[in-house]
Amino acid sequence: MKCQHGEVELLGEQRGERSVNKYFRCLKCGNILILSEDNVLYEVPKSQ
Repeated sequence: MKCQHGEVELLGEQRGERSVNKYFRCLKCGNILILSEDNVLYEVPKSQ
């Protein structure tokens, strides 16, 4: 069953070329979520 990432905490922001990239951590599965300045969501799995 895939996590829906319903509960996240904001880790911080990084300035991009036009806007900002936002970094989040899912409180349920621990994966890192990156919302790019182009509104593309990237997921980095928690290391085992």
